[in-house]
Amino acid sequence: MRPRGTIRQRSPGSYRIRYSLGRDPVSGKRRFGTATVRGTRREAEKELIRLLRSVDTGEHVDPNRISVGEWLEAWLRALEISPKAKERYGEVVRCYLIPALGQLQLSKLVPVQIQEAYSGLRRKDGGALSPHTRRYIHVILKSALGRAVKQQLLARNPAETQRMPRVERKERVTLTVDQSVRLLKSISHMHIYWPVLLALTTGMRRGEILALRWRNVDLAKGTLRVVQSLEQTKDAIRFKDCKTGKNRAITLPEFVVEELRRFKVEQAQTLLSLGICQSGETLVCCRQDGEAKQPRSLTHEFEAVIGKVKEVPKVRFHDLRHSHATQLLADGVHPKIAQERLGHSTITTTMDLYSHVTETMQSDAAGRLDLAFRKSW
Repeated sequence: MRPRGTIRQRSPGSYRIRYSLGRDPVSGKRRFGTATVRGTRREAEKELIRLLRSVDTGEHVDPNRISVGEWLEAWLRALEISPKAKERYGEVVRCYLIPALGQLQLSKLVPVQIQEAYSGLRRKDGGALSPHTRRYIHVILKSALGRAVKQQLLARNPAETQRMPRVERKERVTLTVDQSVRLLKSISHMHIYWPVLLALTTGMRRGEILALRWRNVDLAKGTLRVVQSLEQTKDAIRFKDCKTGKNRAITLPEFVVEELRRFKVEQAQTLLSLGICQSGETLVCCRQDGEAKQPRSLTHEFEAVIGKVKEVPKVRFHDLRHSHATQLLADGVHPKIAQERLGHSTITTTMDLYSHVTETMQSDAAGRLDLAFRKSW
């Protein structure tokens, strides 16, 4: 019986595998696949066994025939990430990468082809892509090809040599305390007042605000717990874990506690008029009928309101979170406290995002030191 696979050493630490793919269903001729393993002969033997097993189970992908487009689609299907993230990845793959590189053979993809593809990328209206979008596209391609290297479909990652344009961080537009108060007063009669109030005074993300339930709000202690987030895709909305995977507690200002007490009573009366009993599972910021509000709907409502408020910059809803952080740091609150309230995984993230504020804090600290030393000099 003929062996189904062979291993030949090409150079020290490099082995070439040749293995049977069975017979071609049309011509009846035997087909073979090849792969290169860098490592020991024992590792090459294990890879040969894996390849033969994949052929037997029908899971085998012939690296000599698969196109870049086919691999990107296969990589997307295997990704274990949130539906929203997979949706964004899919848009990049199908709108940019597959049209530009999809027909090329994966095993023969070289850096110059990637560079040429990047040079030809354009927006739908024909305009140039922003550096941020170009970098995002590159990150996705590099990740997909990196997985192909691990699967032994590529010997190296041809995207690693590409240099992407540097993304300059834009100066954040945030609200001062006075502007925040002016905004809240102008919308106090609207239903959107409540999510805006929470965003400005807790720094919670949009999805976290819309996933907050009354059982996670302790009005007696003046705290709330962030345990979930609401995510919206093209198909549906769903509740998921927080961004960092960790729950967090946030202490509320006293006036917010008073406002939430008032709102809880109002909401209970509204729901009761619809035959719905408010409970711990009831969402704090929801539709009038108690159902979850779509995150995009909240964004659209805020956009319609913010432009009409006098003497308040036209900011995004997410900028309310940045405003909260900026106000805390500018008021001398320790960055560690800001990190805990915002739910950043590390304090480094907080310091990096709000470096413009910490620079002012440096000046204030130097001024205090100068004053202290002059008094004692």
